[in-house]
Amino acid sequence: MSTQSSGNASSATPSEQGGYSVSVKVSFAILHSIIILLALVGNVLVIYILYRKLETRRLTSFMYVNLAVADLLVTVIVLPQSMQSILMNGKWIDGGFGLFLVKLVYFLFFVVLTASIFSLTAVSFDFFCAMVLPMHNFPRFRNKKVLVPVIWISSMCLMIPWLIIVGVKDSRIEFKFSRLGPVQASLRGVYLYLVIASYVIPLTTMSVLYGHVCQKLRTHKAPGVTINNRATHRANATKRKIIHMSIAIVVVFALCWLPAHVYHMILAIDLNLHFSLPNYIMLTCYWCGHANSAINPWLLIYFKKRFRVVFRRMITHSLSRMSVSSKTNASVKNPAREFMLVPVTEVYQFNSSV
Repeated sequence: MSTQSSGNASSATPSEQGGYSVSVKVSFAILHSIIILLALVGNVLVIYILYRKLETRRLTSFMYVNLAVADLLVTVIVLPQSMQSILMNGKWIDGGFGLFLVKLVYFLFFVVLTASIFSLTAVSFDFFCAMVLPMHNFPRFRNKKVLVPVIWISSMCLMIPWLIIVGVKDSRIEFKFSRLGPVQASLRGVYLYLVIASYVIPLTTMSVLYGHVCQKLRTHKAPGVTINNRATHRANATKRKIIHMSIAIVVVFALCWLPAHVYHMILAIDLNLHFSLPNYIMLTCYWCGHANSAINPWLLIYFKKRFRVVFRRMITHSLSRMSVSSKTNASVKNPAREFMLVPVTEVYQFNSSV
């Protein structure tokens, strides 16, 4: 979850040790552009599909919207800032405005990433309540007016240390861990804090909750289903899809963020190892974590039937409109020839459909 230049106690960064090579800049500019494109399309599509349907009023659907919004903010705040840091070798604006801007950008950087992770965790909590404890409403906790503010406010509170640490010196972004205490202890504490708060706790929570859901679905039998083989097959197929989706969400989250947090552990335990590694190793680790915001919406589209139906309908509708538009343009270019070739009934039907 850290940035390209945040891996040290003073202001020495990979970019200050000679800068990123042209090949590294081009490669990661392309990789970030791919994530931005996939995340923009996927998350906007998820928000559009959910707001088109009345199910948006349900808490689960609303939490999917909140997750998509958080991932969309990652796309428009985190990824452009990461690209800027790589392409500009960590250079920034000097002065009071530059200091205010860098603190704001990095604070939002970490807040939206944390909110995305917490939203994913909240979805697992709501899913657990719906599947394992269907008779309990939990009105205080399963309430979007409570959950959404809690997610964003807690994300802001947890990321306050970055407002203190980040700064600007000689037109470069620097991270002054000494402002929190002894440098080594502060650096180690901040990165261990990141690993625990934004990876270990959410991953453990999601694993336990989805594990209970999978166990419940395996052992649960709906009354009367055994009488009808077709109903049994349909119920089992639905269970398998839910189990597969639950496992996929946890596994994708764990794999995407594992490299970044392994690197955070390197920063916390052995700073010399960080300086000895090629800088593209760090960039790759953080790129994998940011990619989670692009994968989340497409997982929902793949596993949720109504998402797939609306997605296919949008694609086919767009293609049909393009086809009708091309035919209309062709007929405008040569109306006499079109009139001679097309029967009167077809012309009538075409005009009436337009």
